[in-house]
Amino acid sequence: MNVHSAIENKLDKKTLILESTLDLISENGFHGTPISMIAEKAGIGAGTIYRYFENKEDLINELFKEIKRRVMHAMLSDYDEKQSFEDRFKHLWMNLIHYFMDHPKAFQFIEQHRYASYMSKLTREESFMIMSPVMMFFIEAKRAKAMKDLPVYTIISLSYGPITSLAKLQIDHQQHLSEERIEQAADACWDAVRRH
Repeated sequence: MNVHSAIENKLDKKTLILESTLDLISENGFHGTPISMIAEKAGIGAGTIYRYFENKEDLINELFKEIKRRVMHAMLSDYDEKQSFEDRFKHLWMNLIHYFMDHPKAFQFIEQHRYASYMSKLTREESFMIMSPVMMFFIEAKRAKAMKDLPVYTIISLSYGPITSLAKLQIDHQQHLSEERIEQAADACWDAVRRH
């Protein structure tokens, strides 16, 4: 086995472990998902998991960061810094809600575990760093006086809250949200945070 395929195999196993963990935690919760169950679903020995992760908490923290990286990648897909603040806001907003609706397990995992006691301070800091491009957008928009003079966390709360509520409506209550309704919500969120 050459070095390249050894690295690929290692990444594939780690990804397999993370995906198996996400599936099982979605079905059984954190406490109902022992390492042995993750290993069985992934088709590997439990010892293999411990080569990649120190313990279950470490595995959950890594899964959280991986999902945050995927979310950021989705949000920045086709993002154009030359667009107006309004267009960029709506682009980020729409990409995020679509990601959550298309990946309900990832959405539910993030929502369920982001404030959990087993999420380390380092994970929270790294998550903040992963999300920094979005944070920079909000800071830039405030400086340009395109957004209200509120703390950034308040602006993010006003923007993110409706996304989670709408995603839950579609995922948990199986209510189909039309693209028109989603766009109306994006417009309303922009209206809530823009400087009038």
